[in-house]
Amino acid sequence: MKAAERINAVINLECPDRVPLAPLLDHWAATYTGITNAELMSDPDKRFNAVLKTAIDFKWDMSFLADTVNTTLLKLGVPARLKLPGIDLPERSEHQFDEKEVMTEEDFDILESDGLIALFSKLIPRIYPEMTVESAMTDFARASTEITDQAAWLRENGIEPAVGFVIPGPSFEYFCFARSINVALTDLRRRPEKLKIAGKRFCHDMLDLAIASSGQNNIGRVFIGLSRSSPVFLSNKLFEAFVLPDLEVLVNGLMDANITPVFHCDTNWTKFLHYFQRFPKGKCIIELDSFTDIFKAKEILGGHMAIMGDVPSTLLAEGTRDEVMCYCKKLIEEVGGGGGFILSSGCSVPLNAKVDNVRAMSESIDEWG
Repeated sequence: MKAAERINAVINLECPDRVPLAPLLDHWAATYTGITNAELMSDPDKRFNAVLKTAIDFKWDMSFLADTVNTTLLKLGVPARLKLPGIDLPERSEHQFDEKEVMTEEDFDILESDGLIALFSKLIPRIYPEMTVESAMTDFARASTEITDQAAWLRENGIEPAVGFVIPGPSFEYFCFARSINVALTDLRRRPEKLKIAGKRFCHDMLDLAIASSGQNNIGRVFIGLSRSSPVFLSNKLFEAFVLPDLEVLVNGLMDANITPVFHCDTNWTKFLHYFQRFPKGKCIIELDSFTDIFKAKEILGGHMAIMGDVPSTLLAEGTRDEVMCYCKKLIEEVGGGGGFILSSGCSVPLNAKVDNVRAMSESIDEWG
């Protein structure tokens, strides 16, 4: 089987010839290839070459294009000021976001009536006074072309690109960045109908962008970020009222366009795993970051949805090769049993991961996959 065939088999809940390997790669590409994190985030060619070398050296079936450290995508997709290595931070550090309340209550009305681009044109000058809407659109078009080219080059080397677009998440996730998390949580109580109506417009507009971008780069998977919608922050009642309707809009829209949603679940989602049973069987991937109980996920979602994960970042950074091998063996045998499993890192491969530990993931596939 080729890499793309393995990934598709897993999504369809079939057994591929072996378990596919697809860690989430961003800053560790700089660590492994010897460039700085500042270079990784500022130079698209160096970023892609670092991704390509890493994916080839470790025999990955699927790789992210370091989408989560693409400066243009981060600036345009996350409504909080991006602090960059080499400018705001040491050149060998990870980026950060300076989260402040940049979106006003009145901006909900702008989003509802005029859409996401109109909201974007209001937020950009507040977050990045040096940036214009016109320059932002030019940057986005350039980044889209780069991703299309890079995806083709990755495939020429037998590696499947992971996602064709990154949706920050349901509207609550976006509002948490734009309003700050404390204010966004307060909004759920003080202005619930405004959030629901504006959130629906957000989802439809974001969906249009995702479908158009995936059509351009020919990658039939879209990342949906999920962290502050988890039971760590929300009750079942609030999740059902504010998050689940957004997810249904996004998932149904992507499926109608023949695109696979990839739920990227940061923090502990164990208590909310049952909600994912609502989505059609054999059409989605849920990606877990080691805080969620992946073995419980297998019990609840195995045979319904592909599961991706979940070698913890602490294990990759601080564990031994044998400990990584042992954990991967358990994942392959218990979560991968019967198919529907992609071996991956728990969220991103950490900046300080040991080379031998990352290599152990590949070796575990050779041994037991």
